[in-house]
Amino acid sequence: MKESKSKLVPVASRNDICFPVEVRRNPRRTNSEYSKVVVGTIGGAEWDLNYCSPVYALIPNSEVFPKIEDLFNLHNVQFKANYSHIGHVRFYAQYIIEDKNFAHKFLGTNDVIKFKWHQQMSYNGKTKLMGWGGFYRQICTNGLMIPCAELKQFNLSVGGKHTESIRVHLATIDAMLTNLVNNYSEVSKAIISKYELLGGRMVTDPKDRVKEVLNAVGITAVENSKFNTINDIVLRITDELKKPDMRGYNGLISDWLVYNGINQYINDNDRNSTLPELRAVTDSRVLEYMLENV
Repeated sequence: MKESKSKLVPVASRNDICFPVEVRRNPRRTNSEYSKVVVGTIGGAEWDLNYCSPVYALIPNSEVFPKIEDLFNLHNVQFKANYSHIGHVRFYAQYIIEDKNFAHKFLGTNDVIKFKWHQQMSYNGKTKLMGWGGFYRQICTNGLMIPCAELKQFNLSVGGKHTESIRVHLATIDAMLTNLVNNYSEVSKAIISKYELLGGRMVTDPKDRVKEVLNAVGITAVENSKFNTINDIVLRITDELKKPDMRGYNGLISDWLVYNGINQYINDNDRNSTLPELRAVTDSRVLEYMLENV
């Protein structure tokens, strides 16, 4: 099977990514590096998902995503889950926390953000078993990064090698959730204050600011007769400001809205074929640059 790097496929159910999977001996003559095969049963048919060595440690999706959801339930945290995959070998879940205590509305607006947990893993070892916290912005349905300092301070990033014990991974997430539930007010205050810092910086020339940020973080801006990256991002911002829930911003563009416009562009599947984990790295660079450079 040829994996499509660009095809991020949303699926309706957790069962669509928790299909049966096992490691078998490769029946063909090969070297040790490819002596094992990861085989998945998808829609009643068997798929060869990865060729690997005997040291490969299979961690089935069924031991990751359902167990994480069990932890949310254990902590009485209500959530909505969105699942997706690439080539049936890279897997992603977005857990949006629906508890109103985990939501924040920016002053004077209906611009609401909710805490979100991103979890990923793979069967080919190319996407790390990893999870991290972020926010989901309801008005435009895009995910936001958390500043690096707060990710580290509140242990909102959990990851390791694919061969790491899943028990360790889950125990770390359990500890993170315990701290998050017990101290969410402190955690959210520290993070949201950074977003509000961006919201307090008005931008007089959005095109110049967008161009500056893209250049600083290494995003190549397309400029031809068919498409212009900078114009596209600015249009996303101005169109968003026309929404009724955005009236509280009085039509003014801030660094907060510029960050969100760039974030939407980075995560637009029609414009970007980069892997989700690499998009997150770029998005984090954008946020860190904008926080540090007025």
